[in-house]
Amino acid sequence: MFQRILLVSLLVLSPLFAKAQQDSLGTSYNIDDVVVATRQQAVSSPDKHGNVSLNMEALNIMPRIGGSVNALKLLQYTPGVTAVEEGNTAMYVRGSDIGQCITLLDGAPVYSPSHLIGIFSVFNSAHLSGMTLYKSGIPAMYGSASSSVLSVRTHRYIPSSTKITANVGLIESDIAVGLPIGKRFALYATARHSYVSWLTKLILNKNSTVKYEFGDYGVGFVADVGKAGRLTMNTHFNNDVTNARILIYNSKGHLKWWNALATLTLDTQLSDDVSLTNTVYSSLYDNALQLNIISSNLSVLSKVQDYGVRSMVNANFDKIDLSAGVNYSLHRILPQDIRIADLASTGTALIENSHETALFANSVWRANEHLELEIGLRLSLYNNQKLWCYPEPRVMLSVPINHTSRFWAGYNRLAQYVLLVPQSNMSFATDFHIGASEDTPPQLSDNFSLGYSQALQNNALNWSAELFYRRMTNAIEYESNILTLINGDKNNGSRLHCGVGEAYGLETSVGYNDSHFDLQLNYTLSKSLRQFDQLNDGIAFAANSDRRHNVSFIASYKCSPRWTFSTSFIYASGAPYTATKALYISGNAIIKEVSSYNGARLPDLHHLDVSATYWLKCRKLKYSGINLSVYNVYAHKNPNMLSWSVKFDDDGTIRLKEHYHILYSILPSVSWVMKF
Repeated sequence: MFQRILLVSLLVLSPLFAKAQQDSLGTSYNIDDVVVATRQQAVSSPDKHGNVSLNMEALNIMPRIGGSVNALKLLQYTPGVTAVEEGNTAMYVRGSDIGQCITLLDGAPVYSPSHLIGIFSVFNSAHLSGMTLYKSGIPAMYGSASSSVLSVRTHRYIPSSTKITANVGLIESDIAVGLPIGKRFALYATARHSYVSWLTKLILNKNSTVKYEFGDYGVGFVADVGKAGRLTMNTHFNNDVTNARILIYNSKGHLKWWNALATLTLDTQLSDDVSLTNTVYSSLYDNALQLNIISSNLSVLSKVQDYGVRSMVNANFDKIDLSAGVNYSLHRILPQDIRIADLASTGTALIENSHETALFANSVWRANEHLELEIGLRLSLYNNQKLWCYPEPRVMLSVPINHTSRFWAGYNRLAQYVLLVPQSNMSFATDFHIGASEDTPPQLSDNFSLGYSQALQNNALNWSAELFYRRMTNAIEYESNILTLINGDKNNGSRLHCGVGEAYGLETSVGYNDSHFDLQLNYTLSKSLRQFDQLNDGIAFAANSDRRHNVSFIASYKCSPRWTFSTSFIYASGAPYTATKALYISGNAIIKEVSSYNGARLPDLHHLDVSATYWLKCRKLKYSGINLSVYNVYAHKNPNMLSWSVKFDDDGTIRLKEHYHILYSILPSVSWVMKF
């Protein structure tokens, strides 16, 4: 067992033990070819519906880890989004489980938006025009998620001149290019690739070798096709490859996972008030884990492939905006194929074909300056040998009290048919997807929110507070982990439980912004519970995402044209887990006694990050700068994993000792960023 744990630990952690890291940085002054004095607010305050957006230009001045800004990680500094473990960028929104937030790139689902362990997202921010997290007011056009929707958008304009943004660091470099082709066409391209393996050679001893690389690549094309409108094409590919070998145990492993997607969108203006948007897309997520442990071979394969089409019409009038459309997706899912040595597969290797269709309509009615009402309805259908059909109503009422304050209240119902089954709280390729079935019905959630916001000092100072409540039906809990695979236990059905859950809490946010200084302070008080008949004697317990307290702040200060400083801090209550209390020997068997399910807590998570940028050149649309960042300044040890060592006393007593494992502590990094 020790060899198995060691190999998996090396596969997962070794690329991240490096003490030398890179960083990148930059502030852009060009937004759609308009030179402006940009606000430095990287993360927006919650809007009138409680949703938040990222300023892709201002992200460059934020502290970073591993050589690039992780946009998904910064979303954890927003109200209602939980920081779970160190390095994990999964979206746990308002007490949701992993996989209940869908990430869309130009409308196409990205089933694995993070690289290994979640240190890096798969998106290069310079290639993106925006990113919005919908968690309160979710338009009816969005579905297939039971907690929230993250919409990621690429550029759709034609630049007046060539733009190149690049970053060079210690373990990865990236570049993004925007190239006009005449006045009617534009080409966008981005590439990022790591060179981590040379660091692992400095860390590991001669008896172990680990090679790890990752990359992200994208190409976009924008065309003005006259009366037909604007045609936008975007492709994206990312991959992770890890090879590990432990000579003294004659063990080796290979891990590879990747996303590939393509979208084609045609926006047509039918009249001054009516437009039509048609999109087709394809998305593929594929992963493969192979282990050879003392001549025992194990492989774990899974994938999700989607083909989809969406058509939507928008009409904008004086007091009302209307939108309606249809969305269809074909899901081809390989849930999990486990093969051991020369034995046959587990029988789950058959690809499941399922069909998801949705009809949706949405209206925004501005009755007067004191009332705005948004009403939407999404009717979703899913066919996977059985037909499910659920109405998903959406209502959001926004009432301006005066020119500086606003009250809102909302309700939405969401249905999710493609479910993620995690075997770890970290981003790891053994997680797999399944389609809804009789054993695991579609997940449903009813979400309520009530909020208030106010702006002061000519909008320089703003604050907001929002109450939320979520009721979840058909939540799933996977009573297993990666070691189950290594031990050859392939009966997923006996460990996959279906039950109910609820989450509720209070989100608060305070922000200040002027020409030199930006600050945002957030606090979330929440509770998330799950209840399953087969677990914890049917008594409700804390969900894996339950964090009673979440505190975060981000700040930046431009003290001179040459220097920009920024900092970020995050604190979250410790993660729940099921603790081992004692071990007993009965005959030839070892019996483990555990505490109540998720009844124990890891230590609280917190770290402070700082960043300084010196601008070598900063003139209109061109800049060049050196960034120095320090992640986790005071070197706090945030545990990611927990293990137990066993000691036998002379009298035969078995004693257990807990051991906390961390990915990294303090991580300095330096990089050179440029735009020309």
